[in-house]
Amino acid sequence: MRNLVFCSIIFLFIIGCSDEYKLSIDISGNGTYQVSPQKSNYDDGDAVTVKAIADSGWLFNKWQGAENETYNPLFLTMNGDKYLKLVFSIPYKPSMSGDWQSIQFPIQFYIHQANFDSSLTGTMVGPSSTGGTITFSVTGYNRRTIIKMYCKASGYFDITFTGHWINDSNVDGGVMEAGVYYDCDLTRDGASPLAVAKLPFIKKRMDE
Repeated sequence: MRNLVFCSIIFLFIIGCSDEYKLSIDISGNGTYQVSPQKSNYDDGDAVTVKAIADSGWLFNKWQGAENETYNPLFLTMNGDKYLKLVFSIPYKPSMSGDWQSIQFPIQFYIHQANFDSSLTGTMVGPSSTGGTITFSVTGYNRRTIIKMYCKASGYFDITFTGHWINDSNVDGGVMEAGVYYDCDLTRDGASPLAVAKLPFIKKRMDE
């Protein structure tokens, strides 16, 4: 009888000392999440589902921390304490394609861009000093409202445009060309005219 009691105590001790883990989640941006099952502590091997729920005007972006994934919902197996960072982003989807005005000069962009916070590629076409046009190859990206474009054309200085996406018709920004910065906002062709006090979008040949 004494041996039976002793074995029962050992069994209960082992059960009481089973591993338990915590799940911690922080949020970047506007939104919330649902955890199923919801527990303060999880046993080793517990399956947990975490679903991201974005607020109006925001989108789920990604998970960081213990899991670096873009799946939603996220499926976890609790085999240790886990920390997650849930990232929501504003769904800016800038479309640079189309006709724009940069003070005096009309500019056309033909840009391919998968989604917000992504790379972009394409071409930029603008007038030359001889009355023709120049086609620049364009690479770049946007991060939230910031747009960066690197424009290259044979025989011309490289141009780097950095802009802040205001809305579908306006981008505030400037260009760096041959080490000189020019203030250069863009507006959709046909939209409200820009103030003419700012310097134009100037494209210089390397031999000028």
